Amino acid sequence: MTGVDERTLLLRRLSAALGRHGGPGEAAPPEEPAFSAATEEERIARFARAFTSVGGVILYGPPEAALPVLGEALRAEGVTALFFPPGDAGARQLAEALVPFGPFSLTTGEEVRGGSPAETAGFRTADAGIAETGTVVEASRGEKTLLPGLLSVVHVALLPAASVVDRMDEVFALYADAPPRNISLISGPSKTADIEQTLTVGAHGPRKIIVLLV
Repeated sequence: MTGVDERTLLLRRLSAALGRHGGPGEAAPPEEPAFSAATEEERIARFARAFTSVGGVILYGPPEAALPVLGEALRAEGVTALFFPPGDAGARQLAEALVPFGPFSLTTGEEVRGGSPAETAGFRTADAGIAETGTVVEASRGEKTLLPGLLSVVHVALLPAASVVDRMDEVFALYADAPPRNISLISGPSKTADIEQTLTVGAHGPRKIIVLLV
């Protein structure tokens, strides 16, 4: 399958998930055979393979058991401060529990956005994970902002195992009744090779993405 074919297929699936089936006189695209992992364990394994293949890091919960390893990973990246959305209880509890493992200080998304000089790790509970592409899905709702996945040096996403789905269209179906204002799809660290075709990690966002699967 060519790159153009893959793009066309993706657009068709997005259109179907959002309930749009083309313009006037345009025939609906044929149904694509669905892949459905039989068990949650298979979906998680598929997600883990895809996510780590693009440079993501996965840790397995419960959160309290992952604290030493997570603290070491953040120290290795030079992180000194942690922040989380004010309405995300799970992210807040994890960040607060990690403070003595740095030691780290706690900051806020507003301080980071205002130009804080600290090297930060941003914590957030993910809405879903997509096994097909190894993608972490986060949506802005209420006090759960997208700042931890946009402004931090290291982004730590808490991903409930039950929230891992097979395909992208299943995620859009979750938002059908109450679409969020913004959705962030994260597949590994931020990367670019725009300048002299030299790969740079962390150019437009976090240089490391860690998923804590709980």
